[in-house]
Amino acid sequence: MKNLEVEILNLEIRDTIAAISTPYGTGAIAVVRMSGPQSLHIVSKSLAKGVKTERKMEYRNFFDSNGELIDEVLITYFKGPKSYTGDDMIEIYCHGGVLVTNRILDTLISNGARLATKGEFTRRAFLNGKMDLLKAEAILNIIEAKSESGLKLALENLKGKLSDELEVLRRMLIDVLSKVEVSIDYSDDVIISDDEILSDLKDIERFLSSKVKYADRGLHVSTGVTMAIVGKPNVGKSTLLNKLLVEDRAIVTEIPGTTRDVIKGEIKIQGIHFVISDTAGIRKTDDRIEKIGIQKTLKEAEKADVVLFVLDAVTGFTKEDEYILEIIKSGNFIPVWNKVDVGSNFVKLGDDVHISASTGIGMKDLEDAIVQKVKPLIDDGELSHVISERQLEYLKRMHHYVKNSISVLEQGYPVDIVSLDIRKALGELDELSGRNFTEDLLDNIFSNFCVGK
Repeated sequence: MKNLEVEILNLEIRDTIAAISTPYGTGAIAVVRMSGPQSLHIVSKSLAKGVKTERKMEYRNFFDSNGELIDEVLITYFKGPKSYTGDDMIEIYCHGGVLVTNRILDTLISNGARLATKGEFTRRAFLNGKMDLLKAEAILNIIEAKSESGLKLALENLKGKLSDELEVLRRMLIDVLSKVEVSIDYSDDVIISDDEILSDLKDIERFLSSKVKYADRGLHVSTGVTMAIVGKPNVGKSTLLNKLLVEDRAIVTEIPGTTRDVIKGEIKIQGIHFVISDTAGIRKTDDRIEKIGIQKTLKEAEKADVVLFVLDAVTGFTKEDEYILEIIKSGNFIPVWNKVDVGSNFVKLGDDVHISASTGIGMKDLEDAIVQKVKPLIDDGELSHVISERQLEYLKRMHHYVKNSISVLEQGYPVDIVSLDIRKALGELDELSGRNFTEDLLDNIFSNFCVGK
């Protein structure tokens, strides 16, 4: 990291930040937190009696800059480095009104604090060595957890599950790199065979291969299984989406081509979290806007974990349906015959499900079929603690470098060439965990946090 970036980051963590840490709105209690070297001094300006006892909740009256009482509050002081951020921290527990919390925050800012940016408290915790980037990402996943399994996965990573595994990997890479360097620099004194180095590299490759192989499971558990609803126009895709979501999210009309864009929602089916997309009907059309919608549909179907291929039991299997089937048949799809309450003109396309999205007929059968289709995605094999696309991309690049080093040795190239790939793998690992970082990387990660975290 450049010296300028270091200096900027140091300046950032020397000032004092404040933010409301509870959701916006009315509630019984709200929390306003502050972190930085001037925290105690700034809050004392608004109290008739200062706060000196560490990690003990104290009752106080909180006044604005004009001496007017804002609220009766409870205050806790956390002296750094024994705090969440590693700096001095103040947490103020007040009544949960919008006006009260904002007046307290405004007063802290007028007393010398500044408004925190997204994720800045956790960012400071990382910069102060309280956690690595993997644990920071785990905090975000705890906040955004959509299922019990996703929450469990995030909590395990917060405790250091993935961090510990990758630290073992780091030691393995350093060990094999040391052997390579010794074999180059001290070949006359120390004999380390290429076979020994190759064996070590294959152990590392197997570890990385396993992490990458089962990463999808961790991602599905933490972010949800993606599901797309596709079919020709007017087969009942939007009606089905609304039935699954138990709300009128999509517009339903008798006019073909009503859905022009992708409409998304989130549901839980038998404990599994899904991100579901209703897409534009696929057909040949001269409408330029509709064509754009169809292209988006094809992209959604391509990247979805499971596709619900909706067909019309009244019209039967048509040329348009045949065209769609050719597109999706290589993927994970379920043929769903809709409108069985008014029609029975259907053919066997696979593990078909017969429903009426408008009346609810067959919806339980459909849910069972969906769960059976996606269970291998979340239940097959060991659990990977990779819970973000960022983590997966770094692991894939590391895997590439290690595989390449193995290939180099097996082809009989000099062992010193191997060190280049190992060093690259180490560089990716250190950036993944946050040993090496840039300001852009931190901005990208912590911008996904809320302001008060």
